[in-house]
Amino acid sequence: MKRLLSISANNKADVIFITGHVDATDREYINEVIETIIIDPKELSKNIAILINTIEKNLNEITSYRTVCGIRNKTLIINLPVIDNDCIAAIADALINTLHLIRKKDDKNTETKSLLTNAYFLNSSDNNVSEQEWTPLISLKDALLILNEVSITNAITENNESVKISDAYGRILHKNVYSKYNVPSFRTSKKHGYAVLVSDRKEIRQILNNNNTFPPISLQRGTCVWVKSGAPVPNEATAVVEEKNTKRIKSLLNDKVYIEILSKPEYGQNINPIGHHITKNKLILKRCTRIGPEEMGVLAASGHKEVAVVQQLSIGVLSIGNNLEEPGKPLKSGYVYDISRIIIISLLKNNDFSSLDFGIVNNTSSSIKENIKKALDKVDILVTLGSANDKDLLKQILLEYFEAEIYFGNINIKPGKSTTLATCKINDKIKYLLCLSGNPVTAFIIAQALLLPFLKNMSGNEYAEIPVLPIHVNNPFILHQRPRLACTYLKWSKDNVAMACSMGNLFKDKLCNIVGSNALLILPKEDKEKTTSNKRVLGLFIERPGIVNMKKE
Repeated sequence: MKRLLSISANNKADVIFITGHVDATDREYINEVIETIIIDPKELSKNIAILINTIEKNLNEITSYRTVCGIRNKTLIINLPVIDNDCIAAIADALINTLHLIRKKDDKNTETKSLLTNAYFLNSSDNNVSEQEWTPLISLKDALLILNEVSITNAITENNESVKISDAYGRILHKNVYSKYNVPSFRTSKKHGYAVLVSDRKEIRQILNNNNTFPPISLQRGTCVWVKSGAPVPNEATAVVEEKNTKRIKSLLNDKVYIEILSKPEYGQNINPIGHHITKNKLILKRCTRIGPEEMGVLAASGHKEVAVVQQLSIGVLSIGNNLEEPGKPLKSGYVYDISRIIIISLLKNNDFSSLDFGIVNNTSSSIKENIKKALDKVDILVTLGSANDKDLLKQILLEYFEAEIYFGNINIKPGKSTTLATCKINDKIKYLLCLSGNPVTAFIIAQALLLPFLKNMSGNEYAEIPVLPIHVNNPFILHQRPRLACTYLKWSKDNVAMACSMGNLFKDKLCNIVGSNALLILPKEDKEKTTSNKRVLGLFIERPGIVNMKKE
């Protein structure tokens, strides 16, 4: 740092290149030093800021390191991993123009238009607008409304397939389903007792059996048949007398057993009619219903071997980053394991969505463009992780290269501010992109709040709203200038009030906080109190209510 300050103090050089073969950690340290001593980019003229950004982006495209450059006094400082023909060619035009403007006292837009034409298109002056201009800040509520409108309007439900009932779990019904049979197809007893003929006025009746038989024994006058609750009753029976209203009598002359009926039976007493669970041709399941255990039972009981379901969504997951490594492989210096992708793929699987894993791509324009194009040739919905910030490459690539329509990309929430929803056309077919932060905690939280509802709507599941309820917060949280989604674990008080348990995430969530969490608190933005405690806030269930711990406190 001292050397840089010394050289730039008296403008001894127009440009300083910091180069050499160093590891990723040292290279990043150099970046931090440069960022410490250079002029704040916001204080630079618009044209110089554009050109410096161009140099950084062009170098980041062709190197495996993050490149930082800036100005100290009138000296341009560039952290250049290597000096070769490719690097020089990538920055030559922007470098010359930057040095020209640094030395020029009067930096007017009219004088520099020709100088900017050779700048990389992603950094042209037309695109160098504030994030508020091309991705306006919107609330989480508005983002959810937009997301729901896009997903429900464009739900991919026209394609369907027939699957066996045994393979239907988790799928979405393509059309209404009607029962093929009465369930049950015979009359059943409501109670343990004896099936009798009401017209037989005798109080003493012989028992024809001691156990249930199927088909049931035919009744005759002066007899009765033992039946259990739910068992079929003889066709001739007109009532079932509950066991407690009878008295057993054993014959002294033979092995026959009789009962004495203690209360007079009535016609139809304790007998369920045919089809009392499901009647034939009755609508049993509506289209767009997700098939769970209960639905599978109803389908099987009503005589269906196969069922028409919506074709599964084709979803892909792609990570973007220069320092990501596949879990399980040796970790290089300066690298981290790509756990966000595993979290998202597992979360999708847990919610009955299959996905294609498109791996990791470098955070360079050419690599991002190439791999997104390959992914969208195979899937209709692509989830990307990383490079989602407005200062990163992804949004600009979507706009310029894919001519995408961005519905939102700047949400007033923490974490997940840069979350982006976009669509584009590939071979005249609409493709959907939901771009999340590469931070694993952020990816998990935003996937629960936005990604899963989007996919459920797109799959035609019209009954998949996230449960929202008031939650009592005892433990303080430090509030942020933006509203915050915070992981929590819910328990229930003796008064049946949902209580948020502390997970050690006073200021922000860490990776360990998502383990065991079953809800997301929607904390308000900061106020005079700076913390929130002993208050009620809204929360989103990230598990079905039936799974929430119901233990009383």
